[in-house]
Amino acid sequence: MTCVEPGPFRTDRAGRSLVQTPNRIDDYAQTVGACMKRTAEGSGHQPGDLARAARAMIRIAGAEKPPRHLVLGAFGVDAVTNRLRAALADIEAWRDVTLSANHLAGN
Repeated sequence: MTCVEPGPFRTDRAGRSLVQTPNRIDDYAQTVGACMKRTAEGSGHQPGDLARAARAMIRIAGAEKPPRHLVLGAFGVDAVTNRLRAALADIEAWRDVTLSANHLAGN
């Protein structure tokens, strides 16, 4: 089994099929409102090519040892890499606490 993690692709998800609530709450204008605006403005301009993504998935489907995770597109690679680096930094920063949970013989 492979988990496919795509970056932004030109689908209709953020286009005419996306229904956004018409109710606007002023307190969320700078956060949720800004995100909704970026989504609407970015629709149709995503760098991912669906045909190329399909070919990549077909390629791994026939692989002897397919990856557990397949990240598609530069945005996806950057996002996943940054997320994993942050997780590793947390693990390293709290290594002593993590290891203190082990049962040590004689203690």
